[in-house]
Amino acid sequence: MSPPGTRAGHAGEAAALVEAVRHGRTDLVRQQVHAGVSVDACAPGDGSPLIVAAQGADRTMVDALLHLGADVNGACQGDGNPLIAAAAAGDVGTLAQLLDAGARLDAVVPGDETALITAVRGNHLAAVQYLASHGADVNLGAMADNGQWRTPLNQARGDAVAGFLRGKGATASGTPRR
Repeated sequence: MSPPGTRAGHAGEAAALVEAVRHGRTDLVRQQVHAGVSVDACAPGDGSPLIVAAQGADRTMVDALLHLGADVNGACQGDGNPLIAAAAAGDVGTLAQLLDAGARLDAVVPGDETALITAVRGNHLAAVQYLASHGADVNLGAMADNGQWRTPLNQARGDAVAGFLRGKGATASGTPRR
C-alpha cells in the first residue's frame, strides 16, 4: 500500500476528493487520502482540494488538508493556487491561514496571475490591504489569459482599491518578475 496521499490517481479520484472537500466532509477526505489518493490531485476546472477549500473560505477544511500534507503552494494549470483562490474569495482569514502555512505571497502561476491581482479584480479591498500589508508587490505584473498583461492597478475596478494601490506606489504598467 502506498503512503497516505502519494498515488496520483485518475481524474475520477481527484473529482471525488474535490467533491468531498466541497461538501465539508473531512472524514471522506481523510479516508480517500489514507487510501492513497494524492491530497494534491488536480481536478481540471476545479483545482486541487486545497484550492477548492480556499476558494470556499472553508478554514476547517484548509487546516485538515494542510495536516494531511497538502502543498500550500501547489498550483493546478488553469485553476491557480490556494492563495489565489483565497484572494478570489476575498477572505482575509483564509489568506492569513495560508500565509502562516508558508504560502508564497507573490507567486505567479503561469497563465494566471498573483493573489494580489486576483483580490484587486474581485474588488476585495480588505484582502488587497491585507496582502499589501504583508509585503505583496503592488507593481508585480503577470501575463495571463491569452497573453494579457495584468498588474494590480490596471485590473482595479473600484476607486477605493485603485486609490489604495496608488497610495502604495502602484503603477498601471507594473513590473515583471525578475
